[in-house]
Amino acid sequence: MSPLAHHPAPAARAPHPGGPLRPLEIATLAHVGILLLFASWAFGGGAAWARQGIVAWGSLSVIILFLALRRRVRHGEGLRQPLLGLWPFAAFNALVLLSCLNPSFAPKAYAGQVLLAFTGAAHPHLPSTAHVATTQEHLRLFAAIYLTCFNLTLAIRRRQALRALLIVACGNAVLLSVFGTFQKLTATGLYFGLVPAPNARFFATFVYGNHWTAYLVLLLAAGTGLVFYAARRQSEGQFSASPVALGIVGLLLMAVTPTLAGSRAGTVLVLVVLGAGGGHALLRLRHRRQAHGESATLPLAGLAACLLLTVGGAAYLGQESLQERWRDTQGQWRAGLLGERWKLYADTCRLAAEQPAFGWGLGSYDKTLQLIRPRPLEANRQYEHSYVDAHSDWLQSLAEVGWTGTLLLVLCGLWPLLRSRALQFAGPLPGYLLGGCGLILLYAAVEFPFGNPAVTIAFWLTFFSALQYVRLSSRARSEK
Repeated sequence: MSPLAHHPAPAARAPHPGGPLRPLEIATLAHVGILLLFASWAFGGGAAWARQGIVAWGSLSVIILFLALRRRVRHGEGLRQPLLGLWPFAAFNALVLLSCLNPSFAPKAYAGQVLLAFTGAAHPHLPSTAHVATTQEHLRLFAAIYLTCFNLTLAIRRRQALRALLIVACGNAVLLSVFGTFQKLTATGLYFGLVPAPNARFFATFVYGNHWTAYLVLLLAAGTGLVFYAARRQSEGQFSASPVALGIVGLLLMAVTPTLAGSRAGTVLVLVVLGAGGGHALLRLRHRRQAHGESATLPLAGLAACLLLTVGGAAYLGQESLQERWRDTQGQWRAGLLGERWKLYADTCRLAAEQPAFGWGLGSYDKTLQLIRPRPLEANRQYEHSYVDAHSDWLQSLAEVGWTGTLLLVLCGLWPLLRSRALQFAGPLPGYLLGGCGLILLYAAVEFPFGNPAVTIAFWLTFFSALQYVRLSSRARSEK
């Protein structure tokens, strides 16, 4: 029976909660955790060598997948359901690999340079790509990340293991937040100035502040869910020494970083998460106090004060970045750069409309956009409005893999979600995990968070952790 199916198979019994983790569970947790830690500290996975490391380490997911499927066969659970859960992923891989057999651009020599020129695909009605090597590189990266995180739904048999993985991920985000805060206040480059920053708006180990905040939002939502989980098991009067207090401190340390990173959209996303968590906490605190016949005024006022203090502290620490971003926003309005962003979206839509079914090839956006916005060939040229990314992952996906590939990418997440119980029952922890994923999907309409490997890893890690957590919770209730 699939780990994403509606009902667990009778033969698949979860181990006793107090027993040790099985070797396959330990290997899976270590594999996923190391991948996330490596990517987050290796410039968010942005460097070429970091991407190669992610692919190399992530390729071990094939071995873990094989071992997990073999264990299912030994337990009499069958392979049909888990393999059905992977069909969108397999179909997307097949589509992209097919495009590599039908290139539409060819290298041409010009003035001593080798440039890509549009020659047209040999089979124009079939999937094609502008550059085979780039497409294969992007596919390997996506497949390594997706399969690594998908294995959580096959190998992990207890909720404690998933919570431990999320605690490590959130703890790492807190460490990066502290690291980035001190670095921002004392240095002008990455790793306290040891590495020159190619982007002025870097934060922690991430070259681009908006990528940092996308990563942060996912783990801030996960940390909020973990705090509410711990709060349900906390006794009255034990707040100061409880995991809840430590968790709240960690959340506050993370929450102040978007303003330091100078991310306008990231600040808004963090406020959404804090608003949801604060409102949830206020309601729960009020109900608990009223159930005991006590006044909730004082604790509610204290919680509200903490939230206001966090917002005020973030504004104080990030006042320089906020003022700079405000000046940038005013300048962009005057220069019409916001209108330029809409022109870019319009050009991306035009590019997608020319190859609506299968797109121009995975990872080909920067090359094929030149068909719409041709660049001059003069040496030492300066492009005022040239782009490598569409600043909208959704539109870029339509341009690169068309409606067919985009639909398959959506089904890579939607298909497991619909086959799980997450839409009927989530609970606080899975609910916040899925809520954070939803925020990033919305953010991807106006930015490119999935252009960063660390963000992609964090997204699929939290997503599949939520689905597996719901499934294991459902199994635990059915066995009572």
